[in-house]
Amino acid sequence: MKSIIVDTNVLLRFLLNDIPQQKEACEQLLNRAKRDEIKLCVAQATIFELDFILRKYYLYNKSVVIKQLKSLVATKYIDIESRDIFSKALTLYEKENVSFVDSFLFSKAEIEEAELFTFDKDLHKLTAK
Repeated sequence: MKSIIVDTNVLLRFLLNDIPQQKEACEQLLNRAKRDEIKLCVAQATIFELDFILRKYYLYNKSVVIKQLKSLVATKYIDIESRDIFSKALTLYEKENVSFVDSFLFSKAEIEEAELFTFDKDLHKLTAK
């Protein structure tokens, strides 16, 4: 089966619907993945970039971004790199006053039963809980 790595801009066009032709192309790609014709892959960096661009450039509210990212991560016909870690991290990101990256690192350490070494005070607070 053919694998396709999806760039951040593709997902942005789908979420924002600001360029209709590109959204349609993205929908076609998603439908092919749904029919199991192709394997769509989303890298970790893409998820982080989506959060950053939606919040900083498009000024989306954090809760709206989290809802969109949770929906993306939960989509079973898309291969999300580190899906389990992102699922946990998004829940933590929603509840705690820490960055998305810190939420991810904390969740990764917890899931992989690894020690998290940090000088970041906010992240250190999570490890003390």
